[in-house]
Amino acid sequence: MYFSKKQKIWLILSLVLFTIFVGFTLMVALVDVDQVGLSHLNQFVWQKLGRNVIWEHITDWLGYLVILLVLGIVAWQIVQAFHRKSLMRIDQNLLVFDVVCAILVAFYAFFEFVVINYRPELVDGVAKASYPSSHVMLFATIIPLLIWQVWHYLKTKPWRIVLTVLMILVAVLGVIGRLLSGVHWFTDILAGLIISGCMGCLYQTFVMVNK
Repeated sequence: MYFSKKQKIWLILSLVLFTIFVGFTLMVALVDVDQVGLSHLNQFVWQKLGRNVIWEHITDWLGYLVILLVLGIVAWQIVQAFHRKSLMRIDQNLLVFDVVCAILVAFYAFFEFVVINYRPELVDGVAKASYPSSHVMLFATIIPLLIWQVWHYLKTKPWRIVLTVLMILVAVLGVIGRLLSGVHWFTDILAGLIISGCMGCLYQTFVMVNK
């Protein structure tokens, strides 16, 4: 596959962010470990912010909303495949969207088995994996990709702007709210943001093909 100059830049950025993620993960796993990696930093932030059940519920519901929007993208692909009579004729940007979602699920599954950190508090008496924050990955990866779809498919500029502002608001509330909820360590949030940046750059690399 031939990559244009812009594609190469996006790909390099993606690889750089992935390398940073790997290095950061090793730091969290190995440095200043006292029940949690980077203990002094994580404990300091968590003690300052504390636990907030309201923010936990808000971010949970926002997460369900994002998943619902993803299902809407899947439905749109089904419609395309039906009308075009082939899965291979689905728009390339949507197929790459699917790949990014699959990679996120793979990351989630991997870190459920390879546990770097557990959550600050037990969930129903069970210690749950905390690193990286799956909610942050959902908000910070999927919402920018959804905004990309809005600007790609919608031709009415006012609607583009309204939907973009709403989705940015959801992303910001989701990420900040997840930190304020206290269900994750600070490094879990950072890791989610780093891998989201990596996925965003990877998406841009492949949606530019044939442009």
